[in-house]
Amino acid sequence: MSDTTKTRTTYTPEEKTEIILAVMSGKKKIQQVAQEKNVAATLISLWKKQAEDAILERFSSRKPGRRKVEVSADDMKEELRAARVAARTSKTRATRLEGALKTAKARIAELETGARNLASIMGCKLVKSARPRRKKA
Repeated sequence: MSDTTKTRTTYTPEEKTEIILAVMSGKKKIQQVAQEKNVAATLISLWKKQAEDAILERFSSRKPGRRKVEVSADDMKEELRAARVAARTSKTRATRLEGALKTAKARIAELETGARNLASIMGCKLVKSARPRRKKA
């Protein structure tokens, strides 16, 4: 047995990317890059395969995106039911908010009338705010 021990060299992702791009660009062969970078050709082949697999996985998305997706009738019925429930809920909420807005406007009108009456009793004149109100878009 020999006393020589081998140490592992670790490569940064940037170094691996540089090596893989050199091979995948077609400008250099794996053997040539292996000699230049002092890396085993089998290791470069492994990195190249991993990179190709990662690229394929990235571009073969599992999300439907623009692809045509088969949807069952039961799924469509469920989606339609959920949309109807959401529409009903939104309509109910809108009706409540409209009622609350009418109540608030009526209360503001009452307060303004009361303020005018109080001002006339006290012999004062109401002055509108110097700051103009912002108009709704």
